[in-house]
Amino acid sequence: MNDVTVLILPEVRELLERGDRDALRQAIEELHPADVADLIANLETPEAALVLESLADKRRVLTFEHLDEADQLRVVEALGRSRMIQIIEEMSSDDRADFIQALPERTTDSLMPLLAQAERNDIRKLASYEEDTAGAVMTTEYASLPAEVTVGEGLQRLRRIAPDSETIYYVYITDADRHLLGYTTLREMVLARPEQNIMEVLRQPLISMPVSSDQEEVARAIQRYDFLALPIVDSDNRLVGIVTHDDVIDVLEEEATEDAQRMGAVQPIDTPYLRAGFWQLAWRRGAWLLLLFLGELFTGTALRHYSATLEAMVSLVFFIPVIISAGGNSGSQSATLVIRSLAVGDIHMRDWFRILYREIGMGLALGLFLGIIGYLRALSWGSTPLVSAAVGLTLVAMVLVGSLVGAMLPLGFKALRLDPGVASSPFVASLVDVVGIIVYFNVARLLIPMPAP
Repeated sequence: MNDVTVLILPEVRELLERGDRDALRQAIEELHPADVADLIANLETPEAALVLESLADKRRVLTFEHLDEADQLRVVEALGRSRMIQIIEEMSSDDRADFIQALPERTTDSLMPLLAQAERNDIRKLASYEEDTAGAVMTTEYASLPAEVTVGEGLQRLRRIAPDSETIYYVYITDADRHLLGYTTLREMVLARPEQNIMEVLRQPLISMPVSSDQEEVARAIQRYDFLALPIVDSDNRLVGIVTHDDVIDVLEEEATEDAQRMGAVQPIDTPYLRAGFWQLAWRRGAWLLLLFLGELFTGTALRHYSATLEAMVSLVFFIPVIISAGGNSGSQSATLVIRSLAVGDIHMRDWFRILYREIGMGLALGLFLGIIGYLRALSWGSTPLVSAAVGLTLVAMVLVGSLVGAMLPLGFKALRLDPGVASSPFVASLVDVVGIIVYFNVARLLIPMPAP
């Protein structure tokens, strides 16, 4: 809930209780549609529907588009069939397709015949693209002009198509078969002479993306080139849509949320935390917890294997938490850095050797730093020099191993075409825990003379 909602929500609730529609309309008419959407999200369904009804037609559609999917579904049911159709018809093409796909199948089947044929075709076309691709997030409401028109004729056409276009700042130029030739900007058209051919103000080189491109690649391209929109083409270079900067913000937020959830060992969820079903959330968390728990059982197996060493040198047990946590923490650091760098395109698979070389140096430097501290701490606790040396050397080894595992696992998953986020911090930590026990007790066996049985 934002600050605007906090301030106005009590007043809106009071007006709703009094049934004062005129005062309600005045109270919210100056609010941005995004703020009205936030207000609706914090009201019960009947009250939310009344607030949406009180808005003018255009503001009603803009506000509805700012609602998240769950709020759209609950509010639209209270509006009635005729109002629902009116809103759907006025929505932008990409938002409309997403909304229709989110509806129950029975509701969709009853609504589709009520829409115009052109809108039905557009919804089916956008729904046919695979999820998380450029086609799934693009809009078909773009401004385009044929190559043979003059600048003056182009401006006249733009005036006619502007109300139905997502943006008219970029104007895409196509041939008779809709092959994309280039683009120009509204600014350049306004500054050009009316009699000039539109091709004379064409911009090159043109950057476009295939309709099958991953949505994250499209987002990075728009971010890299500072575009307001990016043209999307089919396999024959025909213009089929555009992805706009506001869609990119949504994509980046979605991808960042998924990465954060995976790095916390949670299967991604599309629903806000407080609205997610209890058992849905339990399953998404429990599946990973079970996997990590089974991994940690190997730590107990390793400890049991070295039980004789533990009985002979009980003081070794005091440093187990320090050693496995140091390895796990260093691995988590490396995994986080590499996963994020892969996500934003700072590093690529071809950089694996440079990453390996860098993490070896980093692991040794950080390991020596912690190893010296661990050695001195073990001495201060009264451990023998050999036990203290075992602790120090193991810390060096574990920080090195943790750094390498944390850096290489995401690259390995990427090579297998899996999400690098699966190599999350808990996953790395569980793996390093087992390795830590094995390394620790083998170093201790080498350095410390074991008493005869």
